Amino acid sequence: MAKRMYTIGMAGHIDHGKTALTKALTNYDTDRLKEEKERNVSIEPGFAPLQLREDMDVSIIDVPGHERFIRQMIAGVAGIDAVVLTVAADEGVMPQTKEHLEILTLLGVTGGLIAVTKADKVEEDLLELAGEDIRAEVQGTPFEQAEMVFVDSLTGNGVEQVRTVMTNMLDRLFARDARGAFRLPIDQVFSVHGQGTVVRGTVYEGQIEEGDTVQMLPLRKKGKIRQLQRHGIRVPKGIAGQRLAMNIGGVDKEELKRGDVVVSAEHYVTTERLNVVLYTSKEAVYALKQRGQVKLHLGTAEVFGTIVFFDRNVLEPGGKQEVLCQLVLDEPVVTKRADRFILRRPSPMETVGGGWILNPKAERMRFGRGSIEKLEQEKQGTPKEHVKEALREHKWLNTEELAKETGLLQEDAGAVVADLLQKGEAKTYNNQKTVLREIYDDYIGEMLAELHTFHEQYPLRIGKNKQELSLLASGELPKELAERFLEEAVEQGGILRQKQYVAAFSHTPSYPKGWERRMEQARSSWHQDGIAPKPWDEYMEEQGIPENIRSEFRYALLQSGEASPMDDRHIRDVSKLQEAAGTLHASYPEAFTLQQAKEVLPVSRKFLVPFLEWLDEQKWTKWENEQRVWRHPYDNRI
Repeated sequence: MAKRMYTIGMAGHIDHGKTALTKALTNYDTDRLKEEKERNVSIEPGFAPLQLREDMDVSIIDVPGHERFIRQMIAGVAGIDAVVLTVAADEGVMPQTKEHLEILTLLGVTGGLIAVTKADKVEEDLLELAGEDIRAEVQGTPFEQAEMVFVDSLTGNGVEQVRTVMTNMLDRLFARDARGAFRLPIDQVFSVHGQGTVVRGTVYEGQIEEGDTVQMLPLRKKGKIRQLQRHGIRVPKGIAGQRLAMNIGGVDKEELKRGDVVVSAEHYVTTERLNVVLYTSKEAVYALKQRGQVKLHLGTAEVFGTIVFFDRNVLEPGGKQEVLCQLVLDEPVVTKRADRFILRRPSPMETVGGGWILNPKAERMRFGRGSIEKLEQEKQGTPKEHVKEALREHKWLNTEELAKETGLLQEDAGAVVADLLQKGEAKTYNNQKTVLREIYDDYIGEMLAELHTFHEQYPLRIGKNKQELSLLASGELPKELAERFLEEAVEQGGILRQKQYVAAFSHTPSYPKGWERRMEQARSSWHQDGIAPKPWDEYMEEQGIPENIRSEFRYALLQSGEASPMDDRHIRDVSKLQEAAGTLHASYPEAFTLQQAKEVLPVSRKFLVPFLEWLDEQKWTKWENEQRVWRHPYDNRI
């Protein structure tokens, strides 16, 4: 039977029996530090395995209750699936009870039960009053319908009932998704003699096996999994929802810290600017100004930064508000869309609120309604819309990159891509990178518009030099993608390409209107003069062709390959050069001298020498022993 993996948090005010209840349930003492033993106060989160049922693999995190250790509490509950909220029967709801309750609500934890601890210390009627007070306090939170159990950890009364309620609670929860890439935010780093660096944390998603290669972020260093342990027992793999210790080779203990993240793929985002949905704390008492300093608690990370508003300059306290805003951080964090966070004020210390990540790769935006509208669009979008938006921004991405940009699981990003391909809204190249059809259509449409404008201006030319196309040179698309688009348009017949020149399919080189007859007469005279032409401008002057058309006519003949330059003033008809080469080869099929060439081709040395040099340039002849030798087979070259 496949096991479902869960992590349960044990939260509540200091000395309200969290550690005692954890020990009663698991037989593990989670106060492991010397200071914790001496002061009888939990400082760091403690972890213990809980046996409930064969098909469940459960861990308990016992988080600190003292207000000075609220940061450790947040790090502890960041990865939980459900919570046991402990309230001592003899004290009732206390300040940290309220703060823990609010933090759990802001983190989106919905599964929970309420354990009224130290129940044997108070009379029955006082227990009933304590229960009523607690019910009143949790109204309007995800825990208002949570079952309440009266328990005494020292005598054992109610402990089994807690176990039963826990089991039923977990049956109603979805297990974490083990699909996608592995992610584990680190909450502990230490070294073991002879083994090296070990990190601990709760597996947020995916799975990992011994021998796998992982990457530590934001360090961006890779390492190999030497060994995995779960509550001190070696295991072959770790799965989403589990507590896991990882012995990683290739990284030193000093290089890592709590808040870093271990991942198995490249698509997790490391970022210092986040668009977020912030739900403010109803308990906050201080106003927060524009670009005020805040501390972000994300996973197990704690990072200072500033908050940027787009619709206000001050966030006033009181009441619960939804605020679309941006966080600019002092250090990079690892996150993706929909990750939950807590936001606190460093001084005076209080919880500002919490919420979820809209866009982990945010850009600078201006103050005003336009930015709020953009954030609202980011909030409302479907997975398909997020994939399309990422493709519009980055032009082409593979599924791993799409997962990174959208915060979706790689499999879910792949499913959206498959749907886009099936509906003809996208295409792939080499079955790897996806691009939206609309981007291709827009790009080729703009290219054709640019070519049509060019053809109107230069009707004689066969096309525009590919390197001069503004779209290809602008960097609007990645160079490789722009080349792919051009190749595809050529294959489909929308665009013609001749060597380095590109033209619209409908284009045929032609004379400018009104000059057709004169230009054809000039061309005919030039053609008849063969390899001994007059200066190009003389042909133009004879027909009264203006300067701007003369140079364009000359350029078009050279571009098409119909003409070959001799010098700045003369161009020669290539068909006449080839004809002369054939005549010379027929007379001297092996080799010839300059004098023999002059006998066959009665032109002056002024034209003959450039012609012979042209033969060399075409690699039809080579200079050898005071004569030119034909390179064979010559007949295949003309």
